[in-house]
Amino acid sequence: MIFPEAPTAYLLSIGEELLEGRVRDTNAGTFATELLQRGFHVVGMRTLGDAPGELTAVLQELAGKVDLILSTGGLGPTVDDRVRAEAATFAGVPLEVISTAAEASLAQLYQRVSKMQEPPSFFMAQARMPQGATALANQAGSAWGFLLPLAAGAFYAALPGPPRECGATFHQGGLLDFLEEQFGGDDGSLAYGLLNTVGAPESVIESKMRDLLEKGGNPRLGITAGADKVCLSILARAEGGQSAKEVRDACLGELRQRLGDVVFSEGHQSLADVVVDQLKRNHQRLAVAESCTGGQLAAAVTSVPGASAVFHGGFLTYANEAKVESLGVPRSLLETHGAVSAEVAAAMAVGARERCACDWALSTTGVAGPGGGSEDKPVGLVWIGLAGPDGQVQTFRRRQYARGGRAVVQQLSVRDALDALRRAIAGLTPLASTPVN
Repeated sequence: MIFPEAPTAYLLSIGEELLEGRVRDTNAGTFATELLQRGFHVVGMRTLGDAPGELTAVLQELAGKVDLILSTGGLGPTVDDRVRAEAATFAGVPLEVISTAAEASLAQLYQRVSKMQEPPSFFMAQARMPQGATALANQAGSAWGFLLPLAAGAFYAALPGPPRECGATFHQGGLLDFLEEQFGGDDGSLAYGLLNTVGAPESVIESKMRDLLEKGGNPRLGITAGADKVCLSILARAEGGQSAKEVRDACLGELRQRLGDVVFSEGHQSLADVVVDQLKRNHQRLAVAESCTGGQLAAAVTSVPGASAVFHGGFLTYANEAKVESLGVPRSLLETHGAVSAEVAAAMAVGARERCACDWALSTTGVAGPGGGSEDKPVGLVWIGLAGPDGQVQTFRRRQYARGGRAVVQQLSVRDALDALRRAIAGLTPLASTPVN
């Protein structure tokens, strides 16, 4: 269900590089989420090229049908960046300088990067916008955005294409403040929530909340499956004497009760964030020993700000000889059981914990594929080892989704290793092993 009074939006991603697949479009999904959180109903998304007149035609098609048209891309200094000119043509107004501050900023940026004193006119064109539009400052790059009023109280917002720049222009450039003031997304009438789960597939999660999804109404629920988690979104409005926040929180509580320990966080906190926070609270440190994940487990942990307080270091022991030399894995274990085994995973974790004098150590060893598998050790088979502060060692057999390819096997293995540690620190039911066949 869409709330009847929800404002509507349409997203445009502009650039031949998107149509040709040279650049992956992440902006549409990002801003669909941003607008959802502020009560918008995104009714469509479209990718456009840079052909003359293409944007003008789409603006003519959408004008009067939605409250907000938001585009990313087409604002740079090259000849195929036509968004400013076409928006002005559509509105029937000339282009004008956004502000002297924009011109000064562009001139300084050009001189700093090119070491030339006089920036060319095509570069300075990034400081122009349709007459009557509002400037949206780009603090992360050169192409400023703009907000153009349309007929019947609608608006066209043009943002630069690079994800870091359009994110900065949306959040710090003035557009977010405008949307919340104009459409009331921050007045308490709406409350958005996000619940993140790991350890159960989307079908299982959905089975436990199907009645809430089918019921519709308030709050509005959504479920999205990713490679490393299943997310539940909640959008609530005030109703029956309850504030939007109260409606949302009641739903979050119901979902937590139904789903139990597969819930690992709310909001945008990642599984690695959760694990780092757990370690910090307990004043504990972690080491890792990796084979099939090739350093991705350490990368996930160290991507979290403040991880240096809890992460000691890691070992990348891809070859058997490296496992022996760096971690002290007995050759006899490798000869008897092979590198992809519970015994070797346990020895790797113990070796990492002892050498780093840490509280916890995680290990991964498996067959990431696409080749190298056998009947008893197929592609996707991964063993995770976990050595804890009490000296106890646990191992977990995981059969990852091999048809997803090597990268997916590695990503899922990182997820499962972190979940094993999350559960151990919190005293939850251990990570389940999955059958090989």
